[in-house]
Amino acid sequence: MDKQQEPRLRFKGFTGAWEEKVLGEILNVRNEFVDSSLYDLDVELENLISNSGILVGDTSVRTQTTSLFRKGDILFGRLRPYLNKWWFAEKDGVKSGEIWALETSSEYSNFFAYLLVQSRKFLETANITSGTKMPRADWRSLTAITFNFPSKPEQTHLGLFFRRLDSQIAESRAVLEKSRQLKKAMLAKMFPANGEKIPKIRFKGFEGEWECRKLGIEVEIIGGGTPDTTNSAYWNGDIDWYSPTEIGEAAYANGSVKKITLLGLQKSSAQILPANRTVLFTSRASIGDMAILTKDGATNQGFQSFVVREKLDVYFLYTMGFKIKDYALKNASGSTFLEISKNTLSQMEFFVPSLKEQTQIGNFFRQLDETIALQSAEVEKLNQLKKGLLAAMLV
Repeated sequence: MDKQQEPRLRFKGFTGAWEEKVLGEILNVRNEFVDSSLYDLDVELENLISNSGILVGDTSVRTQTTSLFRKGDILFGRLRPYLNKWWFAEKDGVKSGEIWALETSSEYSNFFAYLLVQSRKFLETANITSGTKMPRADWRSLTAITFNFPSKPEQTHLGLFFRRLDSQIAESRAVLEKSRQLKKAMLAKMFPANGEKIPKIRFKGFEGEWECRKLGIEVEIIGGGTPDTTNSAYWNGDIDWYSPTEIGEAAYANGSVKKITLLGLQKSSAQILPANRTVLFTSRASIGDMAILTKDGATNQGFQSFVVREKLDVYFLYTMGFKIKDYALKNASGSTFLEISKNTLSQMEFFVPSLKEQTQIGNFFRQLDETIALQSAEVEKLNQLKKGLLAAMLV
């Protein structure tokens, strides 16, 4: 028996080799066209598709080939397939022409076929596209892919297993999104709106107007630099050296990918930034990404970082980063790429309460950020679990 035709991980009671089939024998593109002017595609897709897969962007692309999909169809975003957009239709509905509706032959399980669309083999072929600016997957190439199929009872068993896992992932995503929306709402209410000096919500015992201050007075703004990349004596030392791509959603920067030596620091415009008092702030390319430094380090020139002085709580400053980002985006300049300068940032005016109230606000959002980080890690853990199981349970 050819072991390559059996999965590495299998449910008890199922044995034997899987049968090789061409995908074109299993799936067909459904073509039932409708008048696109009769539908609001955003609403139809939002209301009629269960978020079993990854529901992101581009659902409202309008073309003359607006068509129907049916319950049980597999939907796949053929436009820019590298975005990995797929859905399992729980109800009938309409879609844009940039989304395939794939119907499954009756002798095969719909949800098992849905798993194949998420497989590495399918996605690698889908990403061999025509076009550069608006690449689209080619259906003829995909129909030639061969997959191994178990019996229909085993297909059904696998489909039910992964449907339950998808439901768990969807629930975890919903919990995470709820926390993110809570943070967004609380930011809007716990910081004064533009033109106001008092927030809508504040902790008990605090009252009065917040005080207007200038960023350049309340923090020391420090840029970065890059040592000569051709001089090995400047690199692979023990000093953290950050680039903007390393700053994402995490509240803390705990260590950089690249390190520089003391000599590299001395021979460049990079400066040592103190731990627990510095908020890294990306000032070019993706402007406004922030993280609190937990270990002394330096950055390249893509930053204008804030070293807080005694009148500011560091997590309060990090939390009000959404206001600094908004200011930076409105005041950035440049022809090759947008950038916000140290001088422009230093002129930003903002309102702050007493240090005691700042600390309480900072602690509240720190706890909320920690919850969001844990929930995000749980979603990622489940996604990785699904990825591993797909590789182990499909041939």
